[in-house]
Amino acid sequence: MKILELKNISKTYDSHFGKIEIFRNLNLSIDRKQNIFLFGPSGCGKSTLLNIVAGLDSPDNGEIYYQDNLINKFDNNHLKNDLGIIFQDQYLISELNVKDNIKLKNDNIDQIHSILEFLKIEDLVYKFPNQLSNGQKQRVCVARALVGNPKLIIADEPTSYLDRENADLVIKLILEASNKFKLSAIIASHDISFKAYFDKSISIIDKNLVQC
Repeated sequence: MKILELKNISKTYDSHFGKIEIFRNLNLSIDRKQNIFLFGPSGCGKSTLLNIVAGLDSPDNGEIYYQDNLINKFDNNHLKNDLGIIFQDQYLISELNVKDNIKLKNDNIDQIHSILEFLKIEDLVYKFPNQLSNGQKQRVCVARALVGNPKLIIADEPTSYLDRENADLVIKLILEASNKFKLSAIIASHDISFKAYFDKSISIIDKNLVQC
């Protein structure tokens, strides 16, 4: 069964050079417990697509279905409540420790500690962002995305600022969490080496999606 489906999505942005078409009649379906890799270079539209999937941006045309229900772009809170988002930048508040940063998303303390333990960063719970490495910060962001029992994880270039070892670790942790908690995930990256870890790999070419 599909958890999310995009049908005939089109998106155009205005610029100083006129209108720039990003997508034209793009279609995407994400099945339950499916992990999808979205590959492509910077500027190809990966972030725009993920923002549309997450309800952070709206298409010009087309329809979005969540669990077979048509989403109204002005009323998509039922989708947002089931989302966990991992951004390229960590967006951790420097004045808050790890636990309090995660509590901003959901204040279920037992679940927070359980997820931190699963991600093997329970010892960081009272540390502040400036005391963490980039790899640790990104694992905290994974933890933040997982609290609240989301059904879909969206990650936009989550390894951009990481070395090879930590990049592999973060991708594997997201996928392990997806399997453990029976989630779906769509992860965007310009690093094709991650492709082998996923159920399905797609790329944006000529304003639409192709299998890669």
